[in-house]
Amino acid sequence: MAHINLLGTFIFIIIGYLIGSISPSIIISNLKFKTDVREYYSKNAGATNSTRVMGSKWGAVILILDGVKPTIPILIAYGLTFINITNPNYQLMFSQAYIYPTGLAAVIGHCWPIFYHFRGGKGAASSLGVLLMINPIYCVVAIASWWFILYLSRMSSLASMLMMLLAFILSWIPKMPLHDFLSQQDTHYYVVNIIIALMWILIIIRHWDNCKRIINHTERKVTIFDKKNKNLENEKK
Repeated sequence: MAHINLLGTFIFIIIGYLIGSISPSIIISNLKFKTDVREYYSKNAGATNSTRVMGSKWGAVILILDGVKPTIPILIAYGLTFINITNPNYQLMFSQAYIYPTGLAAVIGHCWPIFYHFRGGKGAASSLGVLLMINPIYCVVAIASWWFILYLSRMSSLASMLMMLLAFILSWIPKMPLHDFLSQQDTHYYVVNIIIALMWILIIIRHWDNCKRIINHTERKVTIFDKKNKNLENEKK
């Protein structure tokens, strides 16, 4: 196996963290609404809280931006693998580096952004972006399971944690197709297992207070499905 260049991987991680630290919800809430989304409700900069503060339209925009955000540094890292930088100590610095940790670093940056006093989101939407780059099947299954669990439980936090658990379980299935355009090192399944496991743990950490409320039956529940039901009842009347 080719030598894995840790310096190149570290540079990718720094790039991922810095790009992940850019928060669309904080930027939009400041520019559009002259406020900080983190001052309301759950006080985080995620898509769910943004929906509560700024409405469903802007919540959807932020959800998409948060999901796309990790794909940007991953693609940048992929592009850098074509640049051959060599010296006696670090041969092929980028082409032999891991790429997937770049996405994980972007999720960490989203949760603890250096540009916003380390107060960010909870990582669910950003993790979907990483899953998309690892394997679109993982991403589709995670999104579908999130909606299904949300419908049954009415709890976004529980849906976020369980969807990543399901993605982690899927990552152990052999012969699942991975993106061939990434570096050879990233196609090893143990790399995928570790990255998804760390994202799952990170989401649990960010939802720890939610876990306590779920156990105490005090967790906030979404009402999007309830509104649809009410509209149907009104039409029947």
